[in-house]
Amino acid sequence: MTRMSSRRPAPSCRPPGALVLVLLVAALFPGCAIFPHGAYWPSYESRLTERAAAERGPDSATSRDLLAACETSAGRATLQKAVTRRWSNDGLAESARDMDARAGRWVYADAMRTVVWFYVDPVTYGDLVAAGIRSLRAALDNSTFRARFGEADDAAKRARFAETLEILFLKARAADPWFAFQAADWLAVTMEKNRAMLGLPDGAVVAEFLFGAMDSLDPYTRFLTPEMLHALRQQTKGAYTGIGARIASRGGRIFLAEVFDGGAAATAGLKAGDEITAIEEQAVQGLSLTDVSRRLRGKRGMKVRVSVRPGGHGRTRSVVLERSVVRLPSVSHARLIEGEEGIGYLRLTAFKSGTEKELRRAVGTLAEQGAAAIILDLRGNPGGTLLEAIGAAGVFLARGRVTRTRGRALGATWTYDVPLLARRQWRGPLAVLINERTASAAEVLAAALAQRGRAVLVGRRTFGKGAAQINVSIRGGAGAVCVTVARVYDPDDACIEGRGVEPNRDVKQPGEPVRNLRDDPAVRAAVEVLRAALAEKQVSAVRAARRAFLLKTALSDNR
Repeated sequence: MTRMSSRRPAPSCRPPGALVLVLLVAALFPGCAIFPHGAYWPSYESRLTERAAAERGPDSATSRDLLAACETSAGRATLQKAVTRRWSNDGLAESARDMDARAGRWVYADAMRTVVWFYVDPVTYGDLVAAGIRSLRAALDNSTFRARFGEADDAAKRARFAETLEILFLKARAADPWFAFQAADWLAVTMEKNRAMLGLPDGAVVAEFLFGAMDSLDPYTRFLTPEMLHALRQQTKGAYTGIGARIASRGGRIFLAEVFDGGAAATAGLKAGDEITAIEEQAVQGLSLTDVSRRLRGKRGMKVRVSVRPGGHGRTRSVVLERSVVRLPSVSHARLIEGEEGIGYLRLTAFKSGTEKELRRAVGTLAEQGAAAIILDLRGNPGGTLLEAIGAAGVFLARGRVTRTRGRALGATWTYDVPLLARRQWRGPLAVLINERTASAAEVLAAALAQRGRAVLVGRRTFGKGAAQINVSIRGGAGAVCVTVARVYDPDDACIEGRGVEPNRDVKQPGEPVRNLRDDPAVRAAVEVLRAALAEKQVSAVRAARRAFLLKTALSDNR
């Protein structure tokens, strides 16, 4: 069994072909992101209501009958939702108008080549081209798309172009191109037909081919524009530009889940539990968490007006917040629980650069303060860097397996053990809190701790993201492809994707934010579990002391 510490791949600025996978799945993000950002990303909400995925085997072939799938009402609704999401973004619309046909063709060919080479399941260029055509066809029926591009307003021209796309769809699937340049030829043909029949910007056609192909694979494989790639790199380092707060959705309403010290939200006196009702005097009702997050972010120094309802009740008040660079710690709220002697609590928000070191410091501080048991809160943790999650496991586990990944490309199949030189820091009782928003690398850690008999899981079944991605740059700095390269398995070799991790003790979450830890039902349940573990540990210690005393007495008598 290979040790991660002895074969950790070296970073590379430009992935050298298939060898990029020696980077080993450095990102386990829901949608390749630590925090929701950008209009292109799938929201947690859409996935949480689709539990049918748990019944589907994780290893189904990627090739599928796209036409039949899209003829269903669910398929059409999914396509329309994706089109609306991406074209709600002003930046994408501007980029589409600025892109020329030749540049778009090169970007598309490079992106499709990346997917065919690296994607976890076999996929053909024919499938990807057909998916792009189908997505462009769906965009013609989308009001948001037509609002962006007035060229699509002529119903007669739109209908003729739609018929042409249907024919191209069938021809592309029958032709089944073998190479990326052949796939790009189908894009070129479609752009020529568009110029002659409708007149959309070439960039709009390229964008639908790109995003439509990615959307047909899984919720995580995505094309990243340069802006999105920059934001992702910032977040991986634990920093972003915004108002200094983490938001959450409950019952269709948007709340501040956490306010970070030093940020604009904290300076304005906003607190966790306050409800956001409007941004720039536009109501947030009906918007996804991703859309709200995107509107709150922006350039450093730019101001945004936010309407909030303190505590989610009463009158709203309007505050103007100046966006700034916010550096987010991975570990927060590390303290002893008031009124629960000897039980410590800490929250792990994400896995990014430096998470293992932060966790070790927090655990050490709790131990110095007299903690005999610890509650590790992974609720709402969307994942992050896999290697940091492996390092975090070494804080609590002895040597042994943490997780395993499997994929087609070189380096995608790998067994991850506790790092060889990792020092196990905490040996006492441990309870881990999980919920529907615990995802990706956080699920890896929770599953390892539970299945290795090291912790009791309390809460709700996790999100079920067992897919690992890498970012492969597109030539010329045109962006990158965040592509799923492997599926992730727990120590018992069960795939996490679509199934999640089950708690040992199921506890429902309150509908409203909880301000006091002792009012949190999951925390109370974890305290009960840890109290029982401490009592059992104490009984075992008394028995061991008694046995030692009897042995000593027996030896004295024999003398």
